[in-house]
Amino acid sequence: MSAKLFKVLIVIVCLLISNCLAVFFLITSSQQQQQQQQQQHVSTQDVNTAQQLVSRTIKNLARRDGNIALTINQQQLDAFMSVASYAIPSAEFSGAINPFGVSLHGNILLPIAWFKRSIKLSCLFTPYSSGFAINHCQLGKLYLPSWLANKLFYQLVRFAVTSPADQQLLDLFAKGELKNNSLSFFAKNLGPISLKLQPKLYQPLNLLNTNQAKAADIEFYLLQLQALHKRFPAERRLAFFSHQLLLIATERAEHTSLDSAYHDALWALAVAFANKRFIHYANPNLTTRQIPRMPAMLIHGRRDLSLHFLYSAVLQMLGTTELSQQVGNLKEIMDAGGNGSGFSFADLAADRAGTQFAARINTISPVQLNHFSSEQFETVIMPSIKGLPEGLTEQQVQQQLGGYNGDKFKQLEQEIMSRIDGLSLYRDTNNVQSEGL
Repeated sequence: MSAKLFKVLIVIVCLLISNCLAVFFLITSSQQQQQQQQQQHVSTQDVNTAQQLVSRTIKNLARRDGNIALTINQQQLDAFMSVASYAIPSAEFSGAINPFGVSLHGNILLPIAWFKRSIKLSCLFTPYSSGFAINHCQLGKLYLPSWLANKLFYQLVRFAVTSPADQQLLDLFAKGELKNNSLSFFAKNLGPISLKLQPKLYQPLNLLNTNQAKAADIEFYLLQLQALHKRFPAERRLAFFSHQLLLIATERAEHTSLDSAYHDALWALAVAFANKRFIHYANPNLTTRQIPRMPAMLIHGRRDLSLHFLYSAVLQMLGTTELSQQVGNLKEIMDAGGNGSGFSFADLAADRAGTQFAARINTISPVQLNHFSSEQFETVIMPSIKGLPEGLTEQQVQQQLGGYNGDKFKQLEQEIMSRIDGLSLYRDTNNVQSEGL
């Protein structure tokens, strides 16, 4: 075969593949009529109900006697779907439980601004003599029969959850029953089920290498934090340690990239000062026992703001800015309930600041870092919280701000982002130098 003919065949094959993909895309997607997801209603009760459902489920799965009993009713399903829709504004989820089966629906807006199409997925789950299973699914106009839908579902569970919990979950799922308009799962001697996600889920670019760490050099930075604490035993400002560790990262960058050094340092801050369990995401080759004991850190003299900052930074590194922000909102919506501390825009400012710090850390140059002292660093990573409302009940949010989607609520969110965008650390180097810092 001549080289010219071979090239022609390659072009033809590529055209056929692209045409098949285009047809598949048109079959599985539809024209987006309106972005209803951005107005998704969610309440404190929804968040609390969903949180309690997840908490009870995990606790029940871990029962030492192995006897598992789970039940979900329509109210709980609605709450869970509302929270999921709010957490992912580009998606809308719903579900219904009836005596004949459980139907779940999802509508995901494709992230293409000029091409407004969405993908709709719906599945019907029904009881069979062989056990509870998927009756069928539909992806756009594409019909997925029971055998194919269940096969894909089983593979998804095994892809996401480590063994033996994957098979335990599938065995429990098969025992599903519909009773009194609720979906129940009962099993004896099945557990305890220890839920652990596959490490490769945290390495989306390296799915074949499950041992690769997000922060391969984190142990070095944890030791540096421990040394800094010994040198400054009375220091409790998160910004102080953040600045010192990033300066160390700039020196460490001689042996690795600056981006990697920065992110390893940020992971170390989150593991040391927020939650030791973050080490499982940062570097699965290490354990919590290897994390040095460190004191609580503060932002603006408050422990809660420090935790909000670091947790949001981790969510940004694991997911997206949008997800990190929405999870921060959900936490405050839950606090707005009668037993919570109230909706706090100061907490929200710390959430947004942590998210932006993680998202923009690669843009920070060593020159900028050297322009600020460790005492000044808090003022360039965290905005002022002066004038931001705190302790609001859900009723006050509704009455004073028009609800969580109200204009006044969004104005306060925009005010927070304006304050963050105005932080000196995120301006260009010339502006920072002109300030004479």
